[in-house]
Amino acid sequence: MAFTIKPFRATYYNPELIKNPSLVVCPPYDVISKKQLVSLRKKSPYNFSNILLADNGDYSKTRVTLEKWLKEKILIKDKEEAFFLYEQTFNVDGKLFKRSGILSLLKMDKKDIFPHEYTLKKPKEDRKKIIKAVEANLSPIFAIAAGYLDIFSKIRGTYFKKKAFLEFTDSEGNNNKIWRIADKKDVRVICRAIDKSKLVIADGHHRFEVSYDYFKKNKDKFEDLNYILAYITDCRKGLVILPTHRIIDIEGGLEVYFDKLRKYFTIKEVAQDFLERKIRSKGVFCFGIYKGEKFYFLRLKESSVLDKIKDKEYRQLDTYVFHQLVLSLFKIRGDIKYTHSMKEAKLLAGKKKTAFLLRAVELDSVL
Repeated sequence: MAFTIKPFRATYYNPELIKNPSLVVCPPYDVISKKQLVSLRKKSPYNFSNILLADNGDYSKTRVTLEKWLKEKILIKDKEEAFFLYEQTFNVDGKLFKRSGILSLLKMDKKDIFPHEYTLKKPKEDRKKIIKAVEANLSPIFAIAAGYLDIFSKIRGTYFKKKAFLEFTDSEGNNNKIWRIADKKDVRVICRAIDKSKLVIADGHHRFEVSYDYFKKNKDKFEDLNYILAYITDCRKGLVILPTHRIIDIEGGLEVYFDKLRKYFTIKEVAQDFLERKIRSKGVFCFGIYKGEKFYFLRLKESSVLDKIKDKEYRQLDTYVFHQLVLSLFKIRGDIKYTHSMKEAKLLAGKKKTAFLLRAVELDSVL
């Protein structure tokens, strides 16, 4: 029987050659700033950012690097198929949270996997080029099972007592632990549990679309091409959704766009602490803008404007509403940068770019 998920032979850093994993790990490709990229690559010539991001659009060099690391056994392939139980301890506003889930292959069936974000052409073009060059899944998507899964509690109870297969602290101070799950009985019960669940993509919409497109165009070229690497968790305490702010280089002055936005939004220049409180609130769609050392708070005048979005469920999602009603009015240059931190958003925006500060999406709304 074919399940929604399946174990896989993972490729990972050789523990005999890479003694300190914290020097070679990196964040997801779309949140790595230029400054952070320099810092990551200074840590080790084998930092994964050397493969995850192409230098100056040279995707062929990325493939050469990957093949070199495989040949030199910097990266090695597992001898057997397995799932990987992954626990991360992280800090949000001074509070510690723990989140755990399963790394697996996920069948790309759009009937049971639900995206919820509006995707952009440019990031997809980049990921298309990287997947074509390296012919590999370089990073997982993040999917949430729409409910609490008892089997996850049982698996955690069993494996957390064992020594971790891998443990490291990342550049943000988060503790990460990974356990291999190769026992066929455990693998099967996990597969059955996930098979009964609907899955929502929490992060990785661009990666999912690009992988699905690659699968359609190369169906007979590789084994398991209709699967994508995925981190899957269920709904429980520790599942925190952070706001994802956008930093964009817009064409023209902000006032030109404010003239268009005033049709739908009230616009006020405000202090930073006021804006931080407002974008933690619930209710009517609102967001902030940071430009030229000034903060602005924008709030929708009439909720009936959301009727422009045909699907009622999507009207609850700030990220989707933002791209449909707001960003579509702007002319933008270059790539969009993303960050969960307002402090970093200000730094990335600097004097020339604009930071769009969004609320975190509620988990209930996503589901």
